[in-house]
Amino acid sequence: MTMDHLHQMFIAQGAPDWLSWFGRPVATMFLFLCAEGFFYTHNRRRYLLQFLVGFFFMSAMNLILSGAMPMEDITLINNIFGTLFIASFYMWILDLLRDGFSEKKPAKVLAAIGCFFLPFIISFALILAIQYEYKTFAMILIFVPTPLSVEGGFVLVFMGVFFYALRKYRIIQAALILVISVLIWYSSRNSPGDFQWLMVFAVIPVLLYNGKRGKGGKYFFYVFYPAHIYLLYCTAWFLRVLA
Repeated sequence: MTMDHLHQMFIAQGAPDWLSWFGRPVATMFLFLCAEGFFYTHNRRRYLLQFLVGFFFMSAMNLILSGAMPMEDITLINNIFGTLFIASFYMWILDLLRDGFSEKKPAKVLAAIGCFFLPFIISFALILAIQYEYKTFAMILIFVPTPLSVEGGFVLVFMGVFFYALRKYRIIQAALILVISVLIWYSSRNSPGDFQWLMVFAVIPVLLYNGKRGKGGKYFFYVFYPAHIYLLYCTAWFLRVLA
């Protein structure tokens, strides 16, 4: 991930494309672990809130740094917290839908269906706001994570949901990664600089996962992820100023 962001921030200084190869499987691995975390957490509300707070923080910081330290060839939109939040949100919806059917409670089923469509409605509102230049409305909606606006879009979001729905079937999870990687490779075969299909290598840690929690570092990602992005961005900006 860090190597991928080194490529992103220092491409103008000649950072080689191969640095980005290492980052292609990372989002897939994050979503796999997100699904596992959602299953095992004792407090799903807090689990969702952590991602949402991270998303709000990075959305604000992206705007502040992009305005204070603009670089024409670098768009600071990194914010995987939004993707993890929406994916977890749909995992919750899936459980709500299951409970509604198993308990024969139509209200839960209807609530799940309504919650499913709500983020998409917000997505389309954001698209219209941008299209018709309603800047204030668009700015507000930027701070609302949706399947179409978060990093990686709906493909990554629903990959995470499928990881959760199929968490007992490791081979099927790996096959899902393989299929999506092949489809991405096929659709981008005429784009030499698009290496997203390398996410296929996430299959290896997924198949090696033993279902056990690692030791320590529970909040390391929440700190390191934004910290290293902003450190690299500021460094790249200062290098250009001093050049």
